[in-house]
Amino acid sequence: MTNELSRRTVVRGAAWAMPAVVVAAPAPAVAASTAPLTFTGSACKLPGGSSDTYKGYVFEIVVTTPGGSEDTVTVITGVTVNGVSEPHYAVSVKSGACTCSSCGGAPSNHQWCTPGTAGTQRVLLYTDGGASNTSANGEVCVTYVRYRCDCSPVVGGSQPVTICSGSRSTPPLTGGGGACRITDVFPLPA
Repeated sequence: MTNELSRRTVVRGAAWAMPAVVVAAPAPAVAASTAPLTFTGSACKLPGGSSDTYKGYVFEIVVTTPGGSEDTVTVITGVTVNGVSEPHYAVSVKSGACTCSSCGGAPSNHQWCTPGTAGTQRVLLYTDGGASNTSANGEVCVTYVRYRCDCSPVVGGSQPVTICSGSRSTPPLTGGGGACRITDVFPLPA
């Protein structure tokens, strides 16, 4: 009797090992799909003369309530455009506002309140684009923290969280044959 491994034994062992890898691989995609903030895929270039502060992009974000009826505050702590930190950004709530106080010491145009009963909420993120020095199609990444109305952190999951839009076509808002699908970009936030 020999102690050599046959090809059949190796293949049988590999067959048992494969499903564990295949089953484990989709888990991150499932986790990412349940994030409280997600990009819708709509993004536009802002006209160069529209504002002294925002000459870059506007990205549409959907906020999902964390469950229950508790209002929450989302505070954006950082934004990058095409991998470059963007110091000038602001948000504008387009649906489902509420009245929680400001949290985290961030400027009021870097945070917003989401009503717990909203289900989803629509928010626009405006960036300057000056730091990245480009007006080409872009990817924006947002780092954020979520709080309860009393400014205690929302429990469940690690914070801060970073989400990225992926490289997006950013057609001009007006002129140039643009096909921007965001209809309520104006007025720009302060």
